[in-house]
Amino acid sequence: MKFLGTLARVAFGFALASLAAGLVTVLFVNTPADILAQRVDQLPRTANETFRLALLAATHAAVFGIVFTLIVATIGEVFSIRSLIFYLLGGVVIALLGFTAQYASEVPGEPTILNSYALKAFLTTGFIAGFAYWIAAGQFAGRAGDRGQRAAKAASFAGIASGNRGGERGDETSVVIRKPAPVVKPRPPYRTLLNRLSFKKRTKQPGSPEGE
Repeated sequence: MKFLGTLARVAFGFALASLAAGLVTVLFVNTPADILAQRVDQLPRTANETFRLALLAATHAAVFGIVFTLIVATIGEVFSIRSLIFYLLGGVVIALLGFTAQYASEVPGEPTILNSYALKAFLTTGFIAGFAYWIAAGQFAGRAGDRGQRAAKAASFAGIASGNRGGERGDETSVVIRKPAPVVKPRPPYRTLLNRLSFKKRTKQPGSPEGE
C-alpha cells in the first residue's frame, strides 16, 4: 500500500512537472507581452492555442524526460531527499540533456538552437519543472516509510514505558504487602520467673535469719 501511494505521488509530480515545462516552453515562443499586445476579442482564441501548444510541448517533454525523472525520483525516494535544491538541479540537468539532444539532431544548414535565448528557455523550463515536481512529490520523498518507522518506534516506546510503570506499581504493591506490621512480642513468662528466683536467691544469703 505504501508503494502504491509513493508511485501515485511520483506520477502526479511527473505529470505536473511536464505540464509546467510545456507551458514555460510555449511562453518563451509566444511571450506574455505578445499575448497581451493583442486585441481583447482575440485573447480567448490565443489562450486556447497557448493551452493546446502547452499540452503538445508537455507531451514531448514527458516522453523525453521520463527515464531521467524516474532516476531522480528514485534517488530522492530511496534516500529521503526532500531538498528543493536537489530537484531544481535535477530539472536543470534534464533540461540541459534535452538541449544537447536537440542540438545533436539538427540538420546542417538549418537554423540552430545554439543561442543564448534558447539556452535560457531550456534552463528556465528545467528550473520550473523541478520546482513543480518538488511541490507535488519531492518534498514528501520517503515520508511514508518514515511514518511507519516513527509509528513503530512510538509503539515500542509506549510498550517499554507501560512495562516500566507496571513494574513500578508491582514493586510498590510488593513493598506494601511484604512489609509486616510491627509486632510487640510479650515478655516470656519464664524470664519473669527466673528473675524472681534470682531475686530470692540473692535475698537468701548465708548468715540471714532464715539461713540460720
